[in-house]
Amino acid sequence: MTTARWRRFPITLFDCDSTLSAVEGIDELAVDPQQQSSVAALTDKAMDGQVPLEDVYGERLALLNPTKAEIQGLKLRYKSEVVPDAKNVLALLKAEGNQNWIVSGGLLEPVSEFAAWLGVDPNRVHAVPTQYDPLDGEWWSAAESEGRYASYSGGHLTNSTGKHDLIAEVVHSSARKLLIGDGVSDLAAAGAVDLFVAFAGVVARDAVVDNAQVVVTSRSLAPVLALALGRARMVEIADGSDRISSHESFRDLARTCLDLIEQGHLVFNDSALADRF
Repeated sequence: MTTARWRRFPITLFDCDSTLSAVEGIDELAVDPQQQSSVAALTDKAMDGQVPLEDVYGERLALLNPTKAEIQGLKLRYKSEVVPDAKNVLALLKAEGNQNWIVSGGLLEPVSEFAAWLGVDPNRVHAVPTQYDPLDGEWWSAAESEGRYASYSGGHLTNSTGKHDLIAEVVHSSARKLLIGDGVSDLAAAGAVDLFVAFAGVVARDAVVDNAQVVVTSRSLAPVLALALGRARMVEIADGSDRISSHESFRDLARTCLDLIEQGHLVFNDSALADRF
């Protein structure tokens, strides 16, 4: 009996916080240790599945009451804490013809700029819009008001199970889809894609790692390439056998991918998938 070969996934969807970047964006808005501890605890409870995301999303922002400048400052934090190899992983996927998407429960402004820096089409970036109070600060003066957070636009991405519905609504393609994320909201979206991969390189959440079909345990996102494009394709690129391999960074990235897999950083909870891979 012949084992079915591994098929590529032309559409790759990524969570943002603790997946493409090592930070949880909303947590980063805390201005003192006590505030940070309180907000981080709420985030962890939601991402671990202890409480519904919708129960804590607004509570966290209300505790923080951030200014517009503080929210925009997250753009730099996302970039400075980018996960190893993330930018090159998305670049190689794009070079191979993949559609890259970012579907995040983070705030839209900083996530969008981070996505642009990563080279992701802005039409394929979905996050949570915020509104500001136009009367905050010295709004009567000639200087532009700093503005302070007033509210967020509720919807799929502020709900623990909403990513599933959003992906089903916005990704209009029958092509095979791969989703990579770290939280229970990502796990809940597994039914909207063909393969869900738990990324445990920043934080390993038991409820997600134990129930995902595949888990990446390295800090680097490089092993995702073998899942999206196939292990054989990684060998071709690493060996320098075609035009993609003329890019030294891609060749090195393919070798990193294969090395990390050899070291055991790609874990299959599904034995049938492991055999096929």
